Amino acid sequence: MITLFPNNLRKHAQIVTESIKRISKKFNRFHGRVQLRLDYVVPSASQLPARTRQSSSLPRHLLSISIFIISLTALQASDFQSGIESYQNSEYTEAASAFQSTLASEPSAAAHHNLALSYYQLGEPARATWQLERAVRLDPLNESYLFKLGALRQQLGLYELPAEWWQSAARLLPQGTWIWIASLSGWVLLAAIVLPKISGKHRPIALKLLVGLTVVSILLSSAALTILTTQQADGVVVSEEATALHHAPASAAPEAGLARPGERARIIDAHGDFLKIETEAQITGWISKDAFGEL
Repeated sequence: MITLFPNNLRKHAQIVTESIKRISKKFNRFHGRVQLRLDYVVPSASQLPARTRQSSSLPRHLLSISIFIISLTALQASDFQSGIESYQNSEYTEAASAFQSTLASEPSAAAHHNLALSYYQLGEPARATWQLERAVRLDPLNESYLFKLGALRQQLGLYELPAEWWQSAARLLPQGTWIWIASLSGWVLLAAIVLPKISGKHRPIALKLLVGLTVVSILLSSAALTILTTQQADGVVVSEEATALHHAPASAAPEAGLARPGERARIIDAHGDFLKIETEAQITGWISKDAFGEL
């Protein structure tokens, strides 16, 4: 049982770190090429405070928040380590449950990646694809994630179409990062325009260059966000069998086509327990929410 005392937490983190170092077992491969190795990312002992002191200078509510954060970090590390140990012992159902608990506390690319491998070992490649897609969204430059996702999609009969250079450029950064760049550039541009007017001074050349750079930054980030918003998939078909798409949001409605396991799709509309989607094969229809995993 994990207590709320920092010394015990630090000891626990050290035990977790030492256990991870002993894990070197090689797992199966996708098509004999991709090794199913887990990501080992847990808080290290150096990330935990050496000691939490109660003193008259530290308000009680701040102390409570600090203890809560420390405890939550340790619990996340415990769930993550539990998943690693279960996976190593071929207890894939328990591993998946542990990684799901980790993600419920705080999403991370490593936890999504490890959950994907657990689903794959359980014979659920569509759900594995879904989790790898989520891992790539959080870490788009991770070559290992990208390669495994591509190999698994090929196994499901889903092949990547060559991306245009502007599509690849937009995917270099996550959507949240582009939003942050656009927001920061907007504030800098506003300050560069307003402050000289308030001071009554002419803008120097350096400030004019800064205005130009912020305008370019806003245009680039806006273009990237437009590409990601309009062309990026909203989710993945998680059913392990081909799923019927219907002309109306009802199971008894006529079929409009089939959605393949692991296939990406955009959400067009929603009604009750159904979503209207357009798959990457450009088939449109209604699908049960249970058969679709949103990204």
